[in-house]
Amino acid sequence: MQQLSTHSVEFPIHLSAKTITRRLSVTVICLTLAGALSGYFWLLRFPFPATKWFYQVFSLNEELNIPAWYSSFTLLFCSGLLKLITAIKTKDRYFIYWKTLYLIFFYLSLDEAFSFHEILIIPSVRESLHLNPLFYETWVIPGAVLVVVFAFKYLKFLLHLPHKTRYLFLIAAVVYVGGALGMEMVGGVLRIDFGRRTLISLIGIFVEEFLEMVGIVIFIYALLAYLSSLKESIQLKIYISEK
Repeated sequence: MQQLSTHSVEFPIHLSAKTITRRLSVTVICLTLAGALSGYFWLLRFPFPATKWFYQVFSLNEELNIPAWYSSFTLLFCSGLLKLITAIKTKDRYFIYWKTLYLIFFYLSLDEAFSFHEILIIPSVRESLHLNPLFYETWVIPGAVLVVVFAFKYLKFLLHLPHKTRYLFLIAAVVYVGGALGMEMVGGVLRIDFGRRTLISLIGIFVEEFLEMVGIVIFIYALLAYLSSLKESIQLKIYISEK
């Protein structure tokens, strides 16, 4: 009986930290400019029909559009890179920290796409407790608590990392959290003091989204650079069967 031969096909994928970072940076700039133009149309209350479509597709303040999906994809990419590091670090004392980070970024990717955190925006709580405008978006309260807990839990993990990686992780965290949480709080103040449909409130939204996207790009560069420093050979095997 003739036996079927097995063939191994190599499909190498080269990931350059600097090249990917440059391309992502250009994408962030393009999305920010498109978002600024869509905001301009929004302030003018859509001078002609096509401008409303453009706003829905490129607005930095809307969900289920190109900027939102871009952010979701880059967060998912971070999760994938963290999963690779987790696979390498199975015997490392900080294995669980890497695994937790991978799961956190997987959740953040889903949240960016479907806005789960908006469930925690409860206007009745804000009104009944007479919260400061900083807490206009009530989700920032549990969000701030989680950030503090995370920072406390991950301090030793951060300190054990190589100097360059630690430095980049810290910058990425400050920039991303500064946008996602810090500017969200500032945005609440701007909305109360100046109104929702104003230029200054719109600028606050641009700064928030821009910082988030830049923070993710920095983190991706940090993860790729760290992976390259490990000098590990990673083999991805795909098995396809009829059943």
